[in-house]
Amino acid sequence: MNGRPGPLLGAPPTPEKRVVRPHRTLLRSRDGIGHVQLDWAPAPGTAGYVVLRADHYEGPYAPLRPRPVLPPYADTHAEAGRGYWYRIAPRTAEGPQPPLPGPVRGCALAPGSEPAHVRVRVDAGTPHRPAHITGDGARALVTATAAVTAADGSAIEVRLVNAAPDRPGAASVPVLGRHVTVEIAGLEPGAPYALRADGPGCGPTAYPGPDGLVRTTLVLPLPGRRTLRLSRDRTHPVPAKEDSGPWTPPPPSRSAPPSSSS
Repeated sequence: MNGRPGPLLGAPPTPEKRVVRPHRTLLRSRDGIGHVQLDWAPAPGTAGYVVLRADHYEGPYAPLRPRPVLPPYADTHAEAGRGYWYRIAPRTAEGPQPPLPGPVRGCALAPGSEPAHVRVRVDAGTPHRPAHITGDGARALVTATAAVTAADGSAIEVRLVNAAPDRPGAASVPVLGRHVTVEIAGLEPGAPYALRADGPGCGPTAYPGPDGLVRTTLVLPLPGRRTLRLSRDRTHPVPAKEDSGPWTPPPPSRSAPPSSSS
């Protein structure tokens, strides 16, 4: 015997103490047309975050929506030109947690003379990779997925979605509409491709340049979904490359004989 008492027979096991590690993440804000975009890196084991907003740094902070969300998040109910302060509160297996320190400030922008733009780039050679999305509202409003729709890889489909979690209804919000430029790389240079979209905004045929890139711009309202389909057009021949052959110097010019005087 070492003198230490053992557990009593029939006694319930002593519950293990769960070690709660400090939650560390950095909240970032970006001012956009018609919204404030918030982004952060979720911590492992977190089910989501409740976004809170206040008119002043000191608060009081109120949740924008009761259900937790994952980043990025767009506050589309922010009044243009008015500053707000934001915090996030994690939701873990233990339940709701207090808001994290470090509020950030954001201010929605009013629409200007130019429409808000988003750029989506996909590679036809590696469609399994996520689309690269940049611009005003990228990932928080506008998302994109790509998939190959032909066995030989000659057709690709790009699906575009413009939606906001805080606007679940079907009412259109013009200020949140976006002009989306879709770039599809990895195509055969000079080969004809047929372009189709479920709506206006793109030409029927596209010819990739020397870099194998096709680019087209579509109008995407909120809420809105559009699908761009690109496939190899077998009805149009591939433009022949000009081949002038090897260069040969021109024949030497012969001077005219002198005229005889009478």
